[in-house]
Amino acid sequence: MALQKTYTKTRSGFSGQLSCDNAYWKIVAVSGNKDEVKISVDVSNNGQTIGSKTYGFTPSVDDGSANFIKQGYVYLKTLPEFSGAEDV
Repeated sequence: MALQKTYTKTRSGFSGQLSCDNAYWKIVAVSGNKDEVKISVDVSNNGQTIGSKTYGFTPSVDDGSANFIKQGYVYLKTLPEFSGAEDV
């Protein structure tokens, strides 16, 4: 599973923004515990990594499901940054 969404980056010292339509956002690492999980997300285009970000969330362990990757994608889709993201 992954998400597809435009990736936009602003570089310090430069004017304007760089953007890549239909970038591929994939969780590549998960760490944490029942209190907090950190997910590392790589952004790629045509198989080449063009960025990475880290996010944190409080996971659900009440239902016996500890699939933190799936929960990570559900969490990302709640963020304004991922509004309109598509599952791929």
